[in-house]
Amino acid sequence: MKIFRTLDHVDISPSACALGMFDGIHLGHHMVLEQALRMAKIHQLESVVFTFANHPQSIISQTPTPLLSTLAERIAMFDALGFDAALVLDFTPELKKLTAEAFVQDILVHSLQVRAVSVGYDHRFGSGRKGDGAFLKAQGEHNGFLVEIVDPVQVDHQIISSTLIRKLLGFGDLERANQYLGRPYHLEGTVVHGVGRGKTIGFPTANLDISPERLIPAHGVYAGFAQIAGESPQYPAVCNIGLAPTFGDQGYARIEVHLLNQQRDLYGQTLRFDFKTHIRDEQTFPSVEALIHQLEKDCLHAKASLRDPFISQ
Repeated sequence: MKIFRTLDHVDISPSACALGMFDGIHLGHHMVLEQALRMAKIHQLESVVFTFANHPQSIISQTPTPLLSTLAERIAMFDALGFDAALVLDFTPELKKLTAEAFVQDILVHSLQVRAVSVGYDHRFGSGRKGDGAFLKAQGEHNGFLVEIVDPVQVDHQIISSTLIRKLLGFGDLERANQYLGRPYHLEGTVVHGVGRGKTIGFPTANLDISPERLIPAHGVYAGFAQIAGESPQYPAVCNIGLAPTFGDQGYARIEVHLLNQQRDLYGQTLRFDFKTHIRDEQTFPSVEALIHQLEKDCLHAKASLRDPFISQ
């Protein structure tokens, strides 16, 4: 897949384009992306995604938005879906000032040579977010490109959105978040040295250094599968997110992964943890012995839940 990071020297033939931030690439995003792929196939066009490297809200509101996926993960997903190219721009204060009309002319018509565009029902673009579906359709009629506005995707009468999924993960509602994503939420990071306390109590953990941009689920204990970069096996595992209150507040949340029935030196390696189910909230225990007893129960709970075909699939 071709990847362009600026508007200079974009080499794209007449295209069908999917527009969006696509953070998390949830079930609703898939509909927008798949519509662009269908139009590309029907009209024999190059399939392309237009997206931003950073979340626009980081510039618009100057408040960082915790991300459900990294840029690298989004690009990998676009590639896996079969797109020919992606135009990925940094959302800057200058780009924020670009009018909706200029966005259509400079990016869609000139750079991407669009003949078909797929967007979500609530997509907005251009200065002041003045560009919406109706505006895009009118521009399409004027400039000779088709526009498909994809209806919202609902599950149990709930419209799926990245904002909703962030809220669910923040509340620890992992099951619904995974359902709306269409796959397990995951975190990936380099294994770094911690205080080594897990090993001393019989539960060695891999401490993950996670990108500060990523959304961290609610504090608690989770069951899932861990995978080491460059290896194919997935290992049943337990992940603890929290401040280790039994040992005194650590001041910041740690993400610690304990591989079940597996002991390896993982320092310096990249580890991915797929969250499958929430076991319990973070707790403070009266003693280390009480903590160890609960950790044993957590591991048994995790093993049982990960053997459940409805969870481990």
